[in-house]
Amino acid sequence: MDGAFVELRHVCASYKEPSGIGALFGKAAPPTLALSDVSFSLSSGSQVVIFGHGASGKSTLMKLLSGALVPDSGTIIINGKRPELTSAHAAGYVSLEHEETKHETSYEILHGYGVAHRIKNLPARIGEIAQVIGIENILHRNASMLSSSEQLRIQLAKAALSEAPVLLFDGVADIIGADKMKELLLGVFHGRTVCVTTSNVQVAEAMDIPILLLHKTAVAHIGTKNDLAHATGVERIVDAWVEGMRYDLLRKLRSHPGVLEVRLMPTDQFDGTRVRVTIRNSRYLPALYDALSQAPLVNIQELPVAFEDILSSLS
Repeated sequence: MDGAFVELRHVCASYKEPSGIGALFGKAAPPTLALSDVSFSLSSGSQVVIFGHGASGKSTLMKLLSGALVPDSGTIIINGKRPELTSAHAAGYVSLEHEETKHETSYEILHGYGVAHRIKNLPARIGEIAQVIGIENILHRNASMLSSSEQLRIQLAKAALSEAPVLLFDGVADIIGADKMKELLLGVFHGRTVCVTTSNVQVAEAMDIPILLLHKTAVAHIGTKNDLAHATGVERIVDAWVEGMRYDLLRKLRSHPGVLEVRLMPTDQFDGTRVRVTIRNSRYLPALYDALSQAPLVNIQELPVAFEDILSSLS
């Protein structure tokens, strides 16, 4: 983890459930584990989707990174500092839990924030960000009267105005959509370290950036979808178009180590016979390519793995 911009080492965190009937008899409920022995690192400017089902620890992890919570044990360092010791990290934390209750317009909120943080060229900067995020039509409306989605966009605008080194978007992509989130990551948030949480399989897949997979309060894997597929050992599918297909090649492929199925498929993409080969996992890919390279190949394609298949392998 040397040189990491964001670094977590053996982080554990828990929370206490609201007081129940047991508290009346002096029996406090034990804390609930939210994260267990979490370790990972992110380089400066990297972007990652933090995916997990309910109660996997996503929101707790974001609050730890923002400094709103401190871990029970372990260490968190962002740009050489603990997040709870600097307010800069909180400025980049956008959550569905926050709502603007001030009786001010959206513009007044953004302008006041910019003045407090000494943002240069403030009016022009607000106008630029408002256009990109899509809040031009609500800038002069009372923020307390905005919908939850509109309030969320005001938070995104504040994060864009801020100089927070890490941007933490907890559940935001589930509301504004993966396409809009990708647009913002490539635009106003480009160059900053970004974590985006989601429990939506389609959103995580559509973001098309590395995924940190939280499973049962721990980090199961982190990497691209192909990295996760390799680590979890899901089945892989390869389509090959072979000129002058011979049945001795089919027999050879069907008996090849790791091959689960070989099928002839209809095709209108390329000349030649299309052969679909399903293998046990990606560890068998190099040997399969060696075997196919001995045939007169027209084309070969590896089908992308589905994120749902990766998740199913963890169950």
